[in-house]
Amino acid sequence: MSYVIHESEVEALDLPGRAHKMIVKPETGSQRMCAGVATFPRAKRAPGHVHEKAEEVLYVLSGSGRMYFDGQPEAIRPGSFMLVSPGVEHSLEAGPGADLKVFYVFSPPVKQGSYDKSDQQNK
Repeated sequence: MSYVIHESEVEALDLPGRAHKMIVKPETGSQRMCAGVATFPRAKRAPGHVHEKAEEVLYVLSGSGRMYFDGQPEAIRPGSFMLVSPGVEHSLEAGPGADLKVFYVFSPPVKQGSYDKSDQQNK
């Protein structure tokens, strides 16, 4: 098991509205969480989705935009933390100036992309 994994060592998975790199996960040794980075193209909004059992924390690394919680927008910018409780529909929208890049953590871990509306069997 490696204790250090660089983001560049992980291939992004293209999910609806974002490029998603899950870096820390059960397959890399984590038991109670997973974490990574996601990049949202500028001026685009990812579709809303729900995590039925997992909490998610996100942190804006670069870019700005809006995070929607049950349809209600909140402005976000570098340094913003967002908490998503289980059962809350949420989505991210990048502003027009640059891509939006966020760091995220789920607890308990989730299967990458399993929570998108197109794949609800693995919530």
